[in-house]
Amino acid sequence: MGLTSLWYPFIVTALCLVLCAAIARRDPWYRDHLAPSNAGRFESIDGLRGFLAIGVFFTHVIATYGFYAHGRWYSTFSPIHAVMGQTGVSLFFMITGFLFWRRALRAKGSLDARALFVSRIRRLVPMYAVSVAFAFLIIAAMSGFQLREPVVTVLKEVRGWLSFGFMHAGDVNGVQDAHIINAVYWTLAYEWSFYLALPLLALFARGWAFALLAAATLFFGIQAPITINFLAGALAAMAVERGLLNGRLARAWLTPIPVAAIATVLAVFDEAFHPAAIGLLFVAFLFIVDGNTLFGLLRTRAAQLFGTVSYSFYLLHCIVLFVAFRLVDAVSPVAHLTGAQHWTVAALAALGTTLLAAFTYRRVEYPFIAARPLSATAKMRALATSQAA
Repeated sequence: MGLTSLWYPFIVTALCLVLCAAIARRDPWYRDHLAPSNAGRFESIDGLRGFLAIGVFFTHVIATYGFYAHGRWYSTFSPIHAVMGQTGVSLFFMITGFLFWRRALRAKGSLDARALFVSRIRRLVPMYAVSVAFAFLIIAAMSGFQLREPVVTVLKEVRGWLSFGFMHAGDVNGVQDAHIINAVYWTLAYEWSFYLALPLLALFARGWAFALLAAATLFFGIQAPITINFLAGALAAMAVERGLLNGRLARAWLTPIPVAAIATVLAVFDEAFHPAAIGLLFVAFLFIVDGNTLFGLLRTRAAQLFGTVSYSFYLLHCIVLFVAFRLVDAVSPVAHLTGAQHWTVAALAALGTTLLAAFTYRRVEYPFIAARPLSATAKMRALATSQAA
């Protein structure tokens, strides 16, 4: 099989699911964490996240070959692999739009901005900081743990790595092409832009105000279609809140429809950020938010665990890929590897990333998730309950 054979992504995904199933079965903490009592209404979304993250991984596997073989970090020589990652990003943004627009709808225009920002900081910053620390450690090792540029220059270069993608994370301390150590941060800038704007956008959550907001998003989104994904998620949230779905799309016999929609995006489009591609992904997303589990796949413990650790996987996979292929290249040029050899390294990197993600979710992410402070409303309710007791 050649480098771009689609069998390789299927095999790697299957291996990761087997590993996730083993962790979910054998690790007592994850057994309890994934217990049915902890399952939410949208468990299909939780089961989807891991597949989205590994889709981005596959794009970067191909981009890694492009870097070593052609001297350029790119994946467009295999369009379907490039679109895998974009599809993952698009659906991640739809999930964000869906979950947080539901919060805006339920807040009825009085969204607790402080609680929102505190929760996002606690959820996103700790693992982001760990991933940046790993990247800096690699950069330090590549520069021989020596200062190769003036301190002021290095500090200026470091800013981009600490900006959540709002600034370019480029070369540091003379290490060229450092950006490929972790090439995912740019997406976090879109996430944070949405969160920062949400308290204001929530004022337009209902009625004609939302229609105007949607029209403005479509009009200006043509310049940056990726932003339309957030609107798609918001539309899905409104469909759920108004009772327009109610499990109608969860029927197993309808599953070929979302599968065909995603497959069409992968097979037909050169990029998943095209408005028509976003429309097809929106169709698939509606089925999933309405509880369609893709023939039960998204409800399996393996998929649930993979989704649980997906943020760690997303932030760590580039780093593991970079280290793995750099070690291989020191022994045998990556550009000369066969497709099977290249994907064998990628499979080992995927399994290693999954293990590392399972560790960092439990030790880095979860302590901050579990210790979230109560919102002002929740505090008042708790106080009233205690006084009534």
